[in-house]
Amino acid sequence: MASLVVVMSLSLGGLSLKGLDPRKHVRPTAIALLLSFGVSSGVTILLSQFFEGEIRIGWILLAAVPSAIAVIPFTYMLKGDMQFSLISSTMLYILALALTPLITLVFIGTAISPVTLLWYVAVLIFLPMILSRGLKRIPLSGNSRTILINMSFFVLTFAVAGANRDAFLGDVALVTTLLFVAVIRTFFVGGAVEVLARRFKVDRGARIPMVLFATYKNTGMAAALAVALIGSEAAIPATICIALEIVWFLALTKVFYPELQSTKVAATASKSDT
Repeated sequence: MASLVVVMSLSLGGLSLKGLDPRKHVRPTAIALLLSFGVSSGVTILLSQFFEGEIRIGWILLAAVPSAIAVIPFTYMLKGDMQFSLISSTMLYILALALTPLITLVFIGTAISPVTLLWYVAVLIFLPMILSRGLKRIPLSGNSRTILINMSFFVLTFAVAGANRDAFLGDVALVTTLLFVAVIRTFFVGGAVEVLARRFKVDRGARIPMVLFATYKNTGMAAALAVALIGSEAAIPATICIALEIVWFLALTKVFYPELQSTKVAATASKSDT
């Protein structure tokens, strides 16, 4: 959890909402809410019914958390609508203070204390927000910030994966099934959102954050909550999704938005000519 707080604090510390008016972005926020807590959460909860015990709870915790902070930098890297991504992400995290405990209570019941869950959710959202404002005053280069984020995320992933090494190394059937489900909730859902958005003639800038909100959940938060509230086994679904979502981003750059590669090649050629 400490590693997750560091990751989120550093990620939020590089962002600025100055000059952005949420009132002008009600529609994008509603779309992001529908995609993240409607489509993504709904599909994940449906798929969780194929499992039982801690694994099922792990999927539900993944469905209950807000979108990943990575949605914002990924939107920038894919040249999408940054205002859509920034404001919608901020609002989703505020709404998550109520939605995350509510989803968990509805689909898990009293297996987790609602008060304890609310406390952890508040800590994992409010604390990084507060710390990130202080970090803005510390002179950190983009490279230094990225290195610290990667190191902290490595510690988080290493700890969660290490606690379940027996399952990853010994239960091939379980891991294969979980990976198959993770592919459905990421690649299938993301591809469907992209196809439908194109059919409704949504411009490319808005399509990018839409696809990201539909596929990226705060897997680190889900893993931390699973370990803290249930047990290490409940964190396996989130751990698998952490790895798979890296592959998904590569697919976005190579398959879904290949024009980015063409733009880079053209820019490089232009520089060479000059």
